[in-house]
This record gives sequence, structure tokens and C-alpha cells, in this order.
Amino acid sequence: MALSAGCREAPSPWSPEQAARMPLRQKVGQMVAPALYVGPDARPAADTALARRFAAAHVGGVRLLPGSAPVAARRIAAVQRASRLPLLVIGDLDRGTGGALAGATEFPPPLALSPAGADSVQAVATSAAAEARALGINFALLTAPGFPYPTAIPAPSGAATEQAFAGYAEALAGAGMLVGVRALSRGPAETGVPILGWDRAAVEGMQLGPLRDLLARGVTAVKPASIVLPSLTRDTVPLPENPVFVQGILRRDMGFGGLVIEDLAPVTPLVRRYGPHEAAVRAVAAGADLLVGVDDLPGTVDALVRAVESGRIPLARVDEAVQRVFAAKEKLGLAPGRPAEGAKATSAADRAKAERERAAEADARAVAAHRAAATVLGRAPAELLRGCRATVLLTFPGVDARPLSAGLLAGIPGLTHLQVRRLPRRGPLVAPSVEFAGRDAECVVAAAFPGARPEVTERVVPPLAWPDSAARDTLPATVLAPLARDTLPRRIVWIDFFPPADAAPPAVASVVLARGTGSAAQRAVAALVLDGGAKPAIPAGAAWPAARTLRVLPADSAGMNAARLASIDSILRNAIRDSVFSAAAVAIGRRGMIVKMQGYGQTGGAAVDPRSTLFDIASLSKVVGTTAAAMVMVDEGRMELGAPVRRYVSGYRGGGKGDVTVRHLLTHTAGLPAGSWLYGSASSPEQAVRQVIRARLVSDPGQTVRYSDFGMILLAEAIQRRAEEPLDRFVARRVFGPLGMQSTMYLPPTHLQPRTVPTSPKSEHPFVVDGVVHDGNAYRLGGVTGHAGLFSTAWDLSVYSQTLLNGGAYGTRRVFGAGTVGRWTARQPGAETRALGWDTPAARSSAGDYLSARSFGHTGFTGTSMWIDPERELFVILLTNRTYRSGGQGEILRVRARVADAAALSITDATIRPRAGTATAIEQARPKPKPKPQRPRRPPPRRRR
Repeated sequence: MALSAGCREAPSPWSPEQAARMPLRQKVGQMVAPALYVGPDARPAADTALARRFAAAHVGGVRLLPGSAPVAARRIAAVQRASRLPLLVIGDLDRGTGGALAGATEFPPPLALSPAGADSVQAVATSAAAEARALGINFALLTAPGFPYPTAIPAPSGAATEQAFAGYAEALAGAGMLVGVRALSRGPAETGVPILGWDRAAVEGMQLGPLRDLLARGVTAVKPASIVLPSLTRDTVPLPENPVFVQGILRRDMGFGGLVIEDLAPVTPLVRRYGPHEAAVRAVAAGADLLVGVDDLPGTVDALVRAVESGRIPLARVDEAVQRVFAAKEKLGLAPGRPAEGAKATSAADRAKAERERAAEADARAVAAHRAAATVLGRAPAELLRGCRATVLLTFPGVDARPLSAGLLAGIPGLTHLQVRRLPRRGPLVAPSVEFAGRDAECVVAAAFPGARPEVTERVVPPLAWPDSAARDTLPATVLAPLARDTLPRRIVWIDFFPPADAAPPAVASVVLARGTGSAAQRAVAALVLDGGAKPAIPAGAAWPAARTLRVLPADSAGMNAARLASIDSILRNAIRDSVFSAAAVAIGRRGMIVKMQGYGQTGGAAVDPRSTLFDIASLSKVVGTTAAAMVMVDEGRMELGAPVRRYVSGYRGGGKGDVTVRHLLTHTAGLPAGSWLYGSASSPEQAVRQVIRARLVSDPGQTVRYSDFGMILLAEAIQRRAEEPLDRFVARRVFGPLGMQSTMYLPPTHLQPRTVPTSPKSEHPFVVDGVVHDGNAYRLGGVTGHAGLFSTAWDLSVYSQTLLNGGAYGTRRVFGAGTVGRWTARQPGAETRALGWDTPAARSSAGDYLSARSFGHTGFTGTSMWIDPERELFVILLTNRTYRSGGQGEILRVRARVADAAALSITDATIRPRAGTATAIEQARPKPKPKPQRPRRPPPRRRR
């Protein structure tokens, strides 16, 4: 009837017209979500004053701080009632509402839910969303997987965890929540504003690709991390205040139309750097729409208003931000005057009953999720505790571990709970003067909580403090018995409840990693400890025990002689003097210890730094990039060594090509030509690849070893097609990223040119080859190809070498399967000295004469080499730019061999003999000529006096 009478439908409260009518101060208020304190001491009497203050500032939302769930529900309701426009209520839901609010249900983080499956992820997210909405939270803030960060504990990683996180975010959005993510973070905690050296391919593979997936699955808000990414923005401006990232990459390139948010809590890097008001202005000017966690509400609003009035922030930028805030509220279905979802008109009894049912269901789901997310390392706890006469639960003083204690007591009769700061491996658990029934218990379940981790020691007091033999006669038997058993180690099950990433568990027989701290997590872990069927399981992409990581230590720490290693300095300085090359870096490591790492010469006017100076590693790209990618593909079952290449590269057939396998490409036995001048014969990367695919075989596959760049180019093409992503992105995401190799990349960005060693003063390019791949064919192929193109540093290649010596793992990160490295680096039948991708030493080799026959390595045309000796646990890396000077192949071969020999001969704790077949071995084996017998000499005649 109203429509027939010509009446118009009421305009949306969130329309651009409505926003345009608002005064400037109200618009700015809608862009601010101040911090809402909900601690246990938050008094109800202060709720009204707080709500009025927020309403007077016309805030667009509030940001919940950690605290109490009942207090949060009360205060959210108070501020919503007082506000003229409904508020966005932002809460951390990484572990459900219970991760930040006491009294709510705590779930494992979504990254830990991948072993439980997609259905469990969906169920957990649904329960978390329901509880959040009941409290009045409508905006979930999550922390997306960040850049690789050195962790002391094995953590789940890889595609499965990314999918679990994306599924969790999608399920929250499907349950009616707004979802925002902290994106591009560098690790579990951000302190300062770090400058990250990852190249664009690594950023795309590890961050931007997964972020695009999240945006496509319902994420409507992004909080950029406080980091600097020069490869992405070409400057050193932090991402939150960088319009190149916010307006260019996020808005224009990725097409993101949702909210860009910035955290302005007092402890955040931007506020620490500029102060709260300047930080707010910079963030909004760069493109932020919503400022959360603001502490000084009036001052921040005033600063933004002044910035608009002075022209520093365009009014259009504010209108754009307000409209995005309104769009978010409209998406939630919020409207002025509509009651919040948690405050619908139902009876108190009905609400209480529904809440009890929901809480019971959520609790059961949380226990199951924590059980699935927990990880057992080492021996199974129940197996270790079997047969213990006395078991003690040990926690740090003041920790509330009642759910854990009650759960363990159900299966361990007589369990006692001890709260102390130290856990001795041997002897009494407490000093003799302390009365405790379980003083000499042989088994301990030790529980570590965040900020409350018992210290594992050898004994409760130093051995010298024990009574001497005379005093022992006066001690009772209850004290002497533990002393007699002091040499027996204790059986320990160590439980880490949500451990910090940099806190390694102690070296004990059994470790349980729990992904929560609350009641549900404790009860789940108690059941796991008692479960005789629980099996140890290392998360995908993780290694345990942790593999060796590199440390720089004196040579004698690794059983090597420093003076002998110092002879390398004269070898390389003389080579620079003789114009073999102009710059070099060397790295020598043994048993996880860097005993020599040094740069020689200059580049860009600065001395060569082995940690940061980039070298074009030429054909080392074959083993560091292409072979590594192939190892991952074979490990995952996505590629087979014996499979014909035509399976992965369609059209590779004819003239015997159908018989060429992946193994043939890796061993250089495919029958392919060594290569041809693609730079001059092809006009584009696509045309160059077609020429390689069409190249005729010059011998039958498997018959002849012929070192071929074409074979590795073809293998890279097969990997890219099978992986469905470029080689540089794939290898950065799967190998370089997990290992933390930030300075290993194809196509180094221009800002790294001062750190890059030039490789030629003149070439087919009309410029000095500096920061551009030296190999002409690799240049024509776009710089990312199978036979060349990588740039790296001596440090990064040391990490890669140590990973191979470790069997495919570095620290708690595993990139190659157990046994993979050994199979790929062994000589292959019918391939002469060739392994899979790698080479092994010949009689005359750049590996010198003293590396063992088990060694494997490779060289690069620009004067680079890398040799790894698993028998001596040794690696020798030499990077030079011999193509920049007049260094010939013979000269660089001698330098490489002399460096390798000096490294091997510096070993002092083993007998070092030359490798069989080398010139030195032959010379030493040659029979020495017998010395001629000498006639006895007559004594000189005596002089007469």
C-alpha cells in the first residue's frame, strides 16, 4: 500500500548518502575501534561511563583485549546499547574465544587441526563462531601462516596446514562472522620492524598466493604485518604505512575491496616508532580503513581530523574508509535499533538451558580436537610409564593443573602432584629436608605452561652439597636410599602446553606437544598420556629430534686445524692478484660448525660479505634449484624417476624421445646435445623452451653420459607443468623458505644490485652483467630455468649443504624425506661419476685429492663449486666470479682443488688419505727407490801435536 501510494523504501543506514551526511568527526570515529578492557577486575559500575565515552566519539567498533568471558559479554552489551550505530566487535579467535577469554572454550589453532581432517576443522569453527556470537563478538581476527621463522619445536607446516587454516576462516565466515587476518607476518611475535630479504617469487609462493586463497574463501579484512619487504614495494617503508603495498598490491593487483585494518595498541611497532597519533595518520594516509586497539581515543580522533583539515589526508580517503566500514556492518546484517544476537528476547531459563547445551557440545568437541592436534615425540608416554612403582606430576608453582591432575589420577593410582621450579633427572625430587611422599619417584610427568616451565637439572642440589661419608652414618634410611639410587636416570614424560616457538623441550624420552592450555586441552592430554595405543607422530614438514643447525665456532671445536685453514687465504688472495677472479667467498663447515667463512675482494665498493654478498652460482642451480625441486616432487609421489618425460611434457616424442626418462635427465644420459645458442636463435622464453623440446637426440637414451644443459632445462619444464607453478616459486616455497635461505633466488631485485658480484664487464648484453644471470641461454629463458639462474650467498649454501649432511632436515624443518638424500647423491649405474643431478669426484676433480669417494658436489661456469663429504661430515663452498677476469677453466680448477685439499687436510681427529685413483694416491703408492748403500767413511787422521 505504501508503494502504491508512491512512498519510497527507507534508505539503507549504510548507504554512501547516509555516510556523506555525517560530520567529519563522526566519520573519523567510525574508522576507530578502541581497546575494550575486559579483565577480571573490570567493575560493572564503570560500564556505563565507558559506553558513553565510546558513543560520544561515534566509534565504529571495539577491540576486545584478553580477559574474562562474562565481563566481555557484559561490556559488549553495554557499549552496543549506548551506540547510535551498531558496532563491530573484534576478538581473537585463533583458538576460539577461550584462547583470549577465560571461561570460554579453547580450541587448538587452525594450523594444528590439519591431522583431524576438514570435517573437524568445520565443526571447530562452527562451535567457535556460535560461542563468539553468543558473547556479542561479530568480527574474528586470525593470524595467517607467516614467513618461515626459526622454531625450536617441530610445528605442522605445508599445504595441509594452509588448507586447514583457509577452511577454518571459510567456516567462520559461513557461520555469519566477519573474518580478518594478520597477513605476511614474520613469525609468532613481531618486535621492531624487520627488513625481510625474500624475493618476489618467495613472497608470492609463501604469502600472496595463500592470501589470495583466503580472500576468495570469505576473508573480508587484512591487517598487514609491520615488516619491510623491498622486493615487493621497492622501498623500505613498513607495509602498514606503505601505499605501494596497500593501494597498489593489495587493492589494485589483488583486487581486494574489503577492510584494511591496522593495530594501534601501545606496544605495536608503528606506535613505538611514531607515537599513537602520527601512527594513525600514516596508516590512514596509506590506505587503512579501521584502526583497532586505540588507547588514546580522543587524541587519535583529533589527530585524524586535523590531518584531514590540513590536507594531509584527503577527505575522499576518509569517505572511502567509512563506506568500507559501513559495508562490513551491512554484511553482518547490523541495523540501528536491532538487538544484538546475544540479547534476543527469550526467557532467562531458555537462554540458560540453550547455553548449557551449547557449552557441553563445544567442550566435547574441544577435547576431541585437542586430542587430535597433540603431538607425541619420542616414545609413547604410556609405554614409558609402564611398570613405574611411583609417579609424580610436576608443575611450576602457582600453575592451575587440576584438570590434568584429575585426568592422570584416573589411570595412575597414587599419583602425587608436586609444584617446584626444578626437575632433577636423578636422585630425589626435593631436598632431603623437605617432607614429600614421592621424593624418590622413578617416573615423572612434567607439565610446562607458558611462562611457567620447570628447569630440568641433573640433580636437585650440586653433588658437593650431599653429605660426606662421615655424616651419612647419622642419616635415616629414607634419605640414604635415594642417595644410593642417585646414578639411575628418571623416566620423564614432558608435556608442553602451547609452548613458545623458541623454547625447545628438554632431551627426555617422551615429549607431548599440546596446542592449548585450558581445561579441555589438559583433559585431552591426560587421556593421551594414558592411552596405550597412542603412537609418536612427527608433523608433516617437521623433524625430530632436531637436526644440526650451523654455528660459527673455532676450528678446533670441529677437530680441524686453524693454521691449515688459514692457507686458503693466500690461495684466494693470490688468485685475485693473478686476475683469476675479482671477488670470492668461502665457507667450510664440519659437524654443524662453520670453521671458516670469509669474503675476499670487493663488490659495489664494499668488501665481500659471505653472509650477504650475492654470487651468480651458474650450474650450481642444477643441484640447488632444479634437483631439489625434483627431490620434493618424487618424495610427494608427483613425479617418478623411471617415468618417461612425455608424461609431464606433452609433445615430447619422436626420434627416440619417448624412451627418455626423468632419471636420464638427472644423470645426463638422455642422449640430448650439450646445448645450443638459444640467446641468438630464440626471441622469447616460450620459443626457447620449444627449441629445447624439439632438439633431436644425438645418441640413444641411457647409452652415453653427455653433460647437457638442455636436459636440466627440460626437467625444469616438467616440474613446472606438474607442480602447476613456476620453478622459482615452487622451490622458494618448498625448499628455500623452510630452510630460511632468504638470499637464494632467481631474478634478484634491483635493490640488491650493490650486494651482487658482477660476472662480466662485457657480454652479448649491452651492459655490464651485474645482478643479471651471466648465462645467455638462461637470460633468454627469462632468468628462471633448470640449468642456471640462481643467485646465492656462502651462508645460504652452507645451510643447504648442512641440510644434505643432516639427511634432508635443518633444525626442526624437514624438506627431503629420510633416505632421499642418500639415494640421490650415490653414483648411478651406467652414468660414470654421475649421481641424480649431482656429480661425484673423478680422479682429477675440483674436489681435490682428499675428499672421500662418498663425496658429492657440483661446479658452476662463473667459478663456483660446492662439495659435500658425508664420511667426514664436511662441506666446502667456493664462490667466485672468474668470468669477470681472465680466469680460465684450468686455473679455477686448480684453485678449487687446492681449497678442497686444504679443508680436508686440516682435519686433525681422523687419518686423511688421498682418494684412490688421484694423482696424490698414485704417487704415494709408487714404490720408493731404495737408497744406495753408502761406503763407511774413514775417520779423519789425527793431527800430530
